[in-house]
Parts: sequence; structure tokens; C-alpha cells
Amino acid sequence: MSRPVIVVVEWGDAFIDTDDFDIKDAKETTPVYRTTVGFYIAKNQHGIVLATDVYAKKEDGVAAKMFIPWGMVNKWEEV
Repeated sequence: MSRPVIVVVEWGDAFIDTDDFDIKDAKETTPVYRTTVGFYIAKNQHGIVLATDVYAKKEDGVAAKMFIPWGMVNKWEEV
């Protein structure tokens, strides 16, 4: 397998906060915005698939699959 291309994905992540809060603060909550760099594996109608590692001696071997749904993606581009 040839090495996949590297992509940068800017996206808004969901999160949970277990601290106490008031309703006014809760209404102003926004996503945690992230920039993730990884090996591009695939995309489909649901989102984009990245991997953090590609095995050097294993055909089609990748590790740490990450899936980001399209609804969370703000922008992505090849490096």
C-alpha cells in the first residue's frame, strides 16, 4: 500500500462538562473547535475517516482509526 495523503481537518467537537453551571451559561455553550492532522483513509456520505499511523511492513495496515461526521467538519484539505 502506498502511504495515504495527509489531511488537516478543522471541526467542532461535542463534549460533556460535569461541573455545575447556570442556565444562562448553558445556553451560550459552543463546540470545542479542533484541528486534527491525520492520514486520509476514506470518506463516505456520513463523514471522513483518518488514521494516526500507517504500518511500514503491513499491507493495508493502519492504526487508531478516527471518524468525523460531516456535520462537525468546518473545513478539510490535503497537505
